[in-house]
Parts: sequence; structure tokens; C-alpha cells
Amino acid sequence: MQAPSVSRRDFIKLAGASGMVAGLPASAFAGQSTFPDGFLWGVASSASQVESREGRGRSNWDVFADQKGHILDGSTNAVNTAFESHYAGDFAMLAAAGVNAFRFSFAWPRIQPDGPGKPNEAGLALYDRIIDEMLRRDMIPAATMCHWDMPVWAGDLRDRDMAQRLADYADILTRRFGDRVGLWLALNEPNTVAAAGYALGMHAPGLASAEALGAAVHHQNLAQGLMLAAARANLSKDVRVSTTINVQSARPATNSPEDVQAARMAEAFWNGAWLDPLFGRDYPQEVGPLVEPFIKSGDMAVIAARPASIGVNYYARVYARAQAGSPLGFLPEMENFPAQLIRTQMLPVEPDGLTEVLTRIHTEYGAPDIYVTETGFALDDPQPVDGVVHDPKRSTYLQSYLQAAHQAVDQGVKLRGIFYWAATDNWEWAMGFSKTFGLIQVDRATQKRTPKSSLGYYAQCIKINGVA
Repeated sequence: MQAPSVSRRDFIKLAGASGMVAGLPASAFAGQSTFPDGFLWGVASSASQVESREGRGRSNWDVFADQKGHILDGSTNAVNTAFESHYAGDFAMLAAAGVNAFRFSFAWPRIQPDGPGKPNEAGLALYDRIIDEMLRRDMIPAATMCHWDMPVWAGDLRDRDMAQRLADYADILTRRFGDRVGLWLALNEPNTVAAAGYALGMHAPGLASAEALGAAVHHQNLAQGLMLAAARANLSKDVRVSTTINVQSARPATNSPEDVQAARMAEAFWNGAWLDPLFGRDYPQEVGPLVEPFIKSGDMAVIAARPASIGVNYYARVYARAQAGSPLGFLPEMENFPAQLIRTQMLPVEPDGLTEVLTRIHTEYGAPDIYVTETGFALDDPQPVDGVVHDPKRSTYLQSYLQAAHQAVDQGVKLRGIFYWAATDNWEWAMGFSKTFGLIQVDRATQKRTPKSSLGYYAQCIKINGVA
């Protein structure tokens, strides 16, 4: 598809009504908080949420979405935003705003649609074109190997062999694309996959048992270790190889002793069960009974990849409520957040929690380089006016999170980049199309893209490499 011609001047004019001031010289922002040189100003995406099903094999999420009652608005991921045929236009709009990095994922069912072994050349060629277009637009590709979508033939995470299948897949990807991708992430939010898919039945594959949960935790950790080893064998030493964890500090939903204990369990499961073994520690004792049946000799050494960098997704804290019989030992509060917090369509706005998790990782895990690989805000967006969707609240919330990130930098955290979730409005898993996070609106009927004023604000920040 031919990309539309969008110059930076056109973009600034288009988004001018948002209060964007990217046309001013950087000196106009003297005194503003700035980030280190070479900082990545990115946006994020995932194949399962933007690509259509065309040209790939059937995935676990296809199966889940096609079952009635699983998706809030009754939609499926059959078309999504048809990114595979609209990526050039998306990149043109983002590049005009100054975005210099794009986080995407490969669809495993597109690479190996029918089974293990030789990959699908047509699928590989699509990602060749996508990566080359990013590079043409001076955007650094940040690749997630597996962002939740798994081919049906591969089974699910109760099977220990899944770890080796993912390692073989990582070998294929890094051999093919390793010459052009400088930042690799093995998995996306394995903690969310384990909790929502294997303990709460809210995501694919829709399971809810302690045994399934324990297997999903350990087998994903094992897969990460094997995937990172496979990638490092294929890539030059200057290429960043890591993974992404959804890090959220835990708080009790109430002051009851039961909820206080639930928060301790939430902290151990949500954060420690992933970060601790990745950086060479044992599982937290609270998680031990879940994972112990699945640990074999040598596993913990494989898992302890000790990456020099880490991807961190952060939206808000997790509020834990005690729930007898829950495989997790707690339930994440989804409605009754503390009254003083601002709410978006889904979550509270808690910028100080971002400073908290960034400084914690820096202090407790050897001061790795950190990329905020996702943060963003689901809001009820209006229809466009004069070619722009006006979403000032998203800009305000984003400003507060950027300020929180900069506070962490001031405390010595080695923050190397931020990727806003998401580039466009997407299919948001079990929420379907009911939640809109993007900096670009997508008309579901026509696939027409319209920039939001928040993209203009992001452009302003990029221009000064700081918080505008």
C-alpha cells in the first residue's frame, strides 16, 4: 500500500488545534525536564491486536475469541486494524510526529502456521517489509518475539515442551531479522498471561486452576531463559536482548488483615515470581508451592539470564482482595479503586507508581538499563473535528507519567526509552474494541487513520527530548 505523503509541517498544522507547539525552537523550553541523549521515544503495538488473520495459521486467541461470551463487545480479531496492509501509512504519520522507535511483535502463527520446522517464507517476507519500512522512516525496530499469540498446533503452557518450541521460534526470528533489529524482547507480560489465562479464565486459553497456573509460571520463565540463550547465540554483542514484565507494586484493597496478606501474595506473584528468577534468585517463598512440581534440575540456571536491560510495562498499581479458593490466592480489584484516584476507561492514573517500580528495579536488580515498553490510557474519545481527535486528558495523563519517569532518572535510574501504548486504537483482547488507547484513531469500517491531539503533545516532548 502506498503511504500517504505526510510532512512534519503538515502534521504540525493538522494538530495545531491541540495546543501543540512543536514548531517552536528547543530553546523555548529551557528549564524543562529532559531525558538522556539517545532516548527512545516510541510507540507500541502487537501482531495479535493489529494484524488480521489473513495469511497465518490459527492461534489460541482465535479459538478464544470465536467462543461466545469471551469478548466484551462480541468482536473478534479477524481484521483488527489490518496493520499488515496499512503499516506504511501508520509509520508515515508517526515519523512526522518525530517518533523514533516502534515496538511490534511477530505473529508466531504467521511464522509457523502449521507446525514446527521450516518457517513460512511469506510470513517472514511480510516482516522484512515492515522492518525495512521502519528503518526507512528512521524508526528503531523493537521486536517482541511472542506477544500472547500461540499457534494452535503448539498447545498451551501446561506443556513443558512449549518452552523449547518457543526457543526454536526465537532462533528462527533472530537468524532472519537479527541484522536489522537492535532491541529484542522474548515475551510480553508473562505474569498477565499466567494470571488472566490460567488462573482467572479471562484470557486464552480460559483456564482456572492452581495446577495450570503453576505450570504457566514456570514454563514461561523457562521459555524466556531458552529464548534469550537462542537469541544471544545468533546476535552480535551490541544487540539488546531481554524480555518485558508488567511490573505493578501491590496494595491491599482494604485494611483488613486478609487483604494485607493478599497484597503480599500479589507482590510475590506479580513481580517477584518473574524478576527474581530472571536475575538469578529463587522463586519467592509465597510462590514456591505453585511452581515446585514443575521445576527440574538445571531449570533455575537456564532461567537466570541476567539481562543487561529489561522491558517494563506499567499502567497502575495492583490492588489485591483476598478471595478464598482463588488459584492466585487473591483477586486483583477491577472496580473499587481508592476514591481519590482518577479513573480512565479501565485503570486508575497513578504516576507515582511508575517512579516506584523504576527505582525498585534499579535498586534491587543490579541497575539494568530499563525501557518502559508500555504505558498508556484508555479514554472515551470524541469524533474528529477538522481532522483531529481532541483528547486533552490523555496528554495531561501522559505528561504526569513522563514527569514520574524523569523523577526516576533524577534518582539514577538508567531509563533508555518509553513506548506509549498504543500507536493506534486496537483490538484490546477480552475488551475487544471497547477500549481505546491509541495516539491515532482507527475507523473500524474504513480503516481510516486520524491523529489525536495527544500525538501532537507527544511530538512536542520528542522535539525537546523532555517533558513539555
